[in-house]
Amino acid sequence: MKAVVELVGKQYLIEPGTIFLVDKLPAEKGDLHVSDRVLMLLDDDDVVMGKPYIDGAKVTFSVLDQTRRKKVIVQKFRSKKGFLLTKGHRQYATQIQVEKIEGAGKLDQREVEKKKKKKTTKKKKVTKKTDDE
Repeated sequence: MKAVVELVGKQYLIEPGTIFLVDKLPAEKGDLHVSDRVLMLLDDDDVVMGKPYIDGAKVTFSVLDQTRRKKVIVQKFRSKKGFLLTKGHRQYATQIQVEKIEGAGKLDQREVEKKKKKKTTKKKKVTKKTDDE
């Protein structure tokens, strides 16, 4: 099973066991972090999309490390002025691993929603009155 999850304002396609870096999360090394911002669940041929999130779906992460990303070098240069400024920046990051994805039962919810739509899509016949009197 795969899922699309929103973490720290960005979207990630994940599956259990995946290790990746996200922007800094307020968690200590070894903590469990649970996110309920699941946008989409994918299971073989079944796909469930949220509006915007899927109710009751959760993804559990374990925090492996609090680290910093590679240094980004920024340079400013003004021609003919003898001006050159070099600065560096390292963004804080959290390395996390996906433990489990909960919400597989939401694939069955899609069938329930289809039945609701069929009931509400019935149209009434409207007859037009003419002014031939």
